[in-house]
Amino acid sequence: MIAERDVPPNDVIRLPRTGRAWRALLLLAVSALFVAGTWVGQDDWWPFSPWRMFSTSTSPSGSVTAMRIDVLIGDDPTWRPAPLAPSAVGLNRAEVEGRIPQITSNPAMLGTLARSHSQLRPDEPAWRAVRVVKHEVLLQNRAPTGAVRDTTLAQWSAP
Repeated sequence: MIAERDVPPNDVIRLPRTGRAWRALLLLAVSALFVAGTWVGQDDWWPFSPWRMFSTSTSPSGSVTAMRIDVLIGDDPTWRPAPLAPSAVGLNRAEVEGRIPQITSNPAMLGTLARSHSQLRPDEPAWRAVRVVKHEVLLQNRAPTGAVRDTTLAQWSAP
């Protein structure tokens, strides 16, 4: 336990006026960015964007949606799910999902994923086609109905 005599009296270090002014200015700027991001920002404004994933919910009788990529390998005609991870394609899932509007308008962008996969995993077979699929699990009164709906949003095939 510290005795009162061990604590120096009035040894308070005060921040200079310029230091307080800079901190106040920084606080106002960051606060303004968060407010602007909340009202008019988009997801690419992160970390000042509106955090919609925490402010919205799924309708009790709606659907839960997830995106995935499927690939064709070699001569096999079966579409197979592929990982959306930096180790597989050089990008995170969110980076691909954030570009869905661009990918649907220009499906050739999916060729980049196939080329990245070949460079990152040269010992694995090359992808000859890639597609983005919107996978929806349908709900009724907050419970899965067992029905799913897959919609192909974009597809690319190697020349």
